[in-house]
Order: sequence, then C-alpha cells, then structure tokens
Amino acid sequence: MFGVALIAILASVGGAIAYIGDKVGTKVGKKKLSLFGLRPKYTSIIVAVTTGIMITTATLIILTVVSSDVRTALFHMEHLRAGLGTLAAEVSQKNDELAANQLLFQMQEQEYNGLVTNIAHVTHQLADAREQLADTVEQRDQTRLALHETQEDYQHVYQELQTSTASIQALAATKVTLDKRIAGLNRERSLLQGDLEQLAAITAKLRDGIQYLREGTVLYRANEVLATAVIDPSAGQGENELWQLLVATNQQLLRQTGKPGAAMSALGVSQAEFQTALKAIQDSPTSMVVRVVAHRNTVGTEQVVAHLELNPNKQIFAQGDIIARATVNVASEHDIESVVLQFLQQVNSSAVEKGMLVDPLNGTVGSIRGIELFNTVAQLKRKGGSIELQAVALSDTSVAGPLAIKILLEQ
Repeated sequence: MFGVALIAILASVGGAIAYIGDKVGTKVGKKKLSLFGLRPKYTSIIVAVTTGIMITTATLIILTVVSSDVRTALFHMEHLRAGLGTLAAEVSQKNDELAANQLLFQMQEQEYNGLVTNIAHVTHQLADAREQLADTVEQRDQTRLALHETQEDYQHVYQELQTSTASIQALAATKVTLDKRIAGLNRERSLLQGDLEQLAAITAKLRDGIQYLREGTVLYRANEVLATAVIDPSAGQGENELWQLLVATNQQLLRQTGKPGAAMSALGVSQAEFQTALKAIQDSPTSMVVRVVAHRNTVGTEQVVAHLELNPNKQIFAQGDIIARATVNVASEHDIESVVLQFLQQVNSSAVEKGMLVDPLNGTVGSIRGIELFNTVAQLKRKGGSIELQAVALSDTSVAGPLAIKILLEQ
C-alpha cells in the first residue's frame, strides 16, 4: 500500500508541476515574454526545461524524504560498495575455512577408521590374553600345591632351627651378662682410679692451703669488688670494653702482688662467665654496670678466681639532691657521734632503697670525708638542742656510686 500511495503522490506532484509549467509556457508564448533578453521561443523552451527539472527534483526530494533505501542509494553508495567488498572477502575466507574443515574432517574420519581397526586388533589380542590367563591360573594352582608341600617341609626345618636358636640365645645371654659384669668392674676400677687421683689433688691443695694459712695472709676476700666499669652497648664496643676491664683488673692485681708487667694471669674468669656477661650487655637497652668480684678468699700466689656482676645503669641522685633528713635532739656531748653514725646508716639505707649497689664486704654505698664528719660533730656540739640533719649529694651519682655527701644542719 505504501508503494501505491507513493506512486500516486509522485504522479500528482509531477502532473501539477507539468500543468503549471504548461500554463506558464502558454502564457509566456501568448504574451511573447522574454527572459534574460532572449527571444520568446527560447524563453518558452527554458520554461519547459525548468518544469522538467522541477518535476525530477521534486520526485527525488519526495523519494529521499519518504524512503531510507533511496537516501542510502543516493548518499551511501560508495560505503555500500566497500561493505559488499568486505563481505565478499569474508565469504571467500569462510569458504576457505569450510574447505579446510572438510579436509580436517576427512583426516579425522580416517583416524577414526584406524582406531576401529586397532580396537578390533586389541580385541583379538585380549581374547588371546584370556586364554593365556587361563593357562597361567592352572599353573598357579599347581605351584600353590607345590608351595604347600614346601611350607610343610619348612615348618619341620623351622622347628629344628628354633631349638638351635634357643640354645644360641641362652649362650648369648650368658655372654652379655658376663660382658656387663666385666664392663661394670672396669667402670668401677676407672672410678676408683679417678677418686684416687682426685683425692691426691685435694690432698695436695689442702696441704698447700694449710701452708698458706700458716705462712701467708688473705690477699683478697670472697665477694670483694676488684674493679667496676660502666659499659654502653650502643657504641658497639661491648666485647672490647669488657675485655679491657678484665685486662686492667689483671694488671691491677699484678701491681698489688708486686709483679707489675709480669707475663701471667693473676685473674681467672671462665669463658662461659665472659660469654654470658657479654650477651647480657649486648641485649641490654641501657648501659650496664659491670663489677669484677672475687669468688673466694685468695692467699699467697693463688690466681684470683672471680665472677662478673651486671646491673642496669641509671642515675640515682643529682647534684644537690637531699638523700635523707632527720631531726635529732642533742642532749649531751657523749651521744653526738652515735647520732651522726645512726644518721649515716639512714643515708646508706635510703641510697640502697633507691637502687645503689652496696659493697658486698661492708654493705656501704660510699664514704664521707673524715673532716666532714669532724665538722658535723663539732657543729652539733656548738648548737645543741633540736637540729635537723640533711644529707646532700655532692655530685651526680649513678648505680655504681660511690656516693659522696655533705651534711647540712638547720636549727
């Protein structure tokens, strides 16, 4: 229906334009009008041609507006040709692929036929294998019967072997018992020999000790602090500084025993003790106070056996800190010194509570100059009555000490 309507519209428009052109041409002919200075004859021809052009133009415009196919044919013909060329190439490529697939199909069909042939061959071989299996089963039954007879013979032989083995085991057990007895006697002999040697060494040491006790004096007492140092692990010189501390302590002992510069070791610290102390120093986040402490009493020319004590280092008192204070009432001159000594004991206890290391021999953390003690006693005698005593730190003091103090009096 759309095509009929379109033809009708085109015919109507073309007829209308032709009619108008005819009228215009007739009118131009009758009135002998002239366009562009031309003769009326040519003017009439121009009107007729223009009318035809208008009819064609109107037809194309209407077709273009109404039909997308006409628009495509008029304006996209080259694109359609290119698309047709591309499609033709794709069709050719698909045809080639189809031909290749057909060839592949033929090859696979040939392979399938070959497989069918192989299956038939394998089936034939399977039938042969089944026959061979039947023969093998028959041989197995015969072999099993022979094996049963062999096992009966084996049982008889095994029983005889067990009897012989029991006899051998009894003899072996007797041998093992005798070997253990001999080994035990040898160990006891070795132990006795070692005990004899140890007793001989102990006797020699006791004899030397008695001689030392008779003729010599105790140079260093047990738990006596031989040297003290602060080692900081952050510098990465922990091992070197610890070794230098031991070397310096050894030289100090040689000087004290009257053998300075001697090529000998007056100090004895075990390697395990050294390694344990070094690991503790290296693992510590802060510096460590290391003290070399005598392990036992040392007399004569004995080597000083020592161990290492380690404590984290920190500041206990700053210069000017009041360590302790106490109010005393000086009633007479006879108890003034005892009052001062009791106050010093209080100072010592306060410092120990704060974390200072004490001297293992006398339990003190420091000392006071004799002149300081004399002046304090003298001032107390002069003032008399109720007086407050204050112990003030003379300098910054760490865990290792020693603690130096000054006593202030306030009345």
